[in-house]
Amino acid sequence: MRSPLLPAALTLLLMAGCAGQTAATPAPPPAPAAAPVQGSAAPSTPEELLPGIPIDGLSPAQQQAVAEIAQEEFCYCGCPHTVSQCLRQHGGCHHAKRQARLAARLIGGGLARAEVQKTLQKYYASFDRPRRARIDLDAFGPPLGQPGAPITLVEFSDFTCPYCQLIRPQVEQFVAERAGRVKLHYKPFPIEAHPHAVEAAQAAEWARDQGVFWAFHDLLFEHPHALSNDQLAGYARQAGKDGADLLAALGSGRYRYKVEGSQAEARAAGLRGTPTLFFNGRIHVVPDYSEWMLEFTLQDEEEWQEEQHWSHEP
Repeated sequence: MRSPLLPAALTLLLMAGCAGQTAATPAPPPAPAAAPVQGSAAPSTPEELLPGIPIDGLSPAQQQAVAEIAQEEFCYCGCPHTVSQCLRQHGGCHHAKRQARLAARLIGGGLARAEVQKTLQKYYASFDRPRRARIDLDAFGPPLGQPGAPITLVEFSDFTCPYCQLIRPQVEQFVAERAGRVKLHYKPFPIEAHPHAVEAAQAAEWARDQGVFWAFHDLLFEHPHALSNDQLAGYARQAGKDGADLLAALGSGRYRYKVEGSQAEARAAGLRGTPTLFFNGRIHVVPDYSEWMLEFTLQDEEEWQEEQHWSHEP
């Protein structure tokens, strides 16, 4: 089954991940309410304020919250209109429709209105080029998917993190089903407080140099509570490689600096917990790793990469 938007409590945990939460961003002052169309009564119901947006599955309170967000947030295409105004007056603008659907998705997932507005603001701000991280992938291949895919998805993760284990299948399935559009690179961010996390991350980098990274990666995720050095050596042998050489690499710290470099890079890029995803260097700030959300943000990324800005429609 496809994963739905995660429940609110779990969503907030995933935002924090295994290493702590990101500080909240203060919300800007609300935008002016949409002006009524001349000669007609001012729209007042959620259906009138959100034409064309599917909100039937939301409760009345949730519908009202989405309508209020649409009256306060400006359309991200850059026009001087709120989302609700764009929906009612600029039928050709697909941006307002997408922004309203995203707001409805987050409200339906249990986020409070204020949290949804902060998430929307962070999401659209994340596309600006100066905000994107430079992530070194030269020594962190091969990717999952086709190497020539135009969008690069990077996952900073920890083999012992329960949240990483939770989203891993859906992220990998998402990439496998879109192999020509997006590829996935894995980079280590072990949580030092987790038993054997650092050793598992170093072992995975050893496996990468041995040409068996993804097979070894799968074994580590399948056995998150069996990651002693001897057990890691056993997984190396299962992957057809020399377990004694892996033990020697762990003993000498051969891959310690590579793992520490990945951790430092992730912190500089804005990571506050695991798992954290980056689309072409843009941090994924929405607390939803479902197929719906990943496809939504991939489409936005594809548009941004093609235009280097949001396309404008009459």
